[in-house]
Amino acid sequence: MTLRRRLHRISDVANKATIAVCAVLLVAMLFVSALGVALELLASALSAAGRREMFDEGILAWLYANTRPSILRLFLPWFGMLSITVAFKYGEHIAIMAAARALPGWGRRIAQAVNLAAVAIFAVALVWYGAEFFLGATHLFIVSDTIQVSHRWTAAAVPVAGVVLCLHLVDGVALLEERDADLALDGELAAATDGGMVWTPGGYAAPKAEAGQASAPASRPLETTR
Repeated sequence: MTLRRRLHRISDVANKATIAVCAVLLVAMLFVSALGVALELLASALSAAGRREMFDEGILAWLYANTRPSILRLFLPWFGMLSITVAFKYGEHIAIMAAARALPGWGRRIAQAVNLAAVAIFAVALVWYGAEFFLGATHLFIVSDTIQVSHRWTAAAVPVAGVVLCLHLVDGVALLEERDADLALDGELAAATDGGMVWTPGGYAAPKAEAGQASAPASRPLETTR
């Protein structure tokens, strides 16, 4: 396996792991939010029935105290920072993609190179200053009397995101080629749509001809880029 393919594989594995972590964090946030709403409704119902004391102790009291909206602050920094790396890996930035489509081929390559350079500076800054931020985070985030988490937990999201970005950056040449292919595919689809063509899994197909008209020949198959 060549060095280039090895770097590409490392980038892909890191991206898949990041997506998995983001999915777990999203499910956890949705679960905590739903549980918090359910407990609020239950507390209101018990208060109306004169049984609010059930929330004074036991499992209900613990859950009610630890499912407040503030607990989501433990997940949001990680979800937000890791999502940046996934968006960069797939080139999903609306403004950059829209501008790139309007440029000629050589201009698009220059814009992408400038984009990679800017992201490289950003990634190094995340690692450098994020490490300082992590080491200096000595306070506690108090969710309740029973759950107190060090601020280093949330601060660690910054340098970790920087490291993941750096892993994707070492695969920068492959990223440029993939995005060129994606933009070329988008251009083909846009041209086909403007020309009245319809995309099918087997290739481009012309719309069904009306009575008395000859059907248009099918164009070349659509090549997948991923």
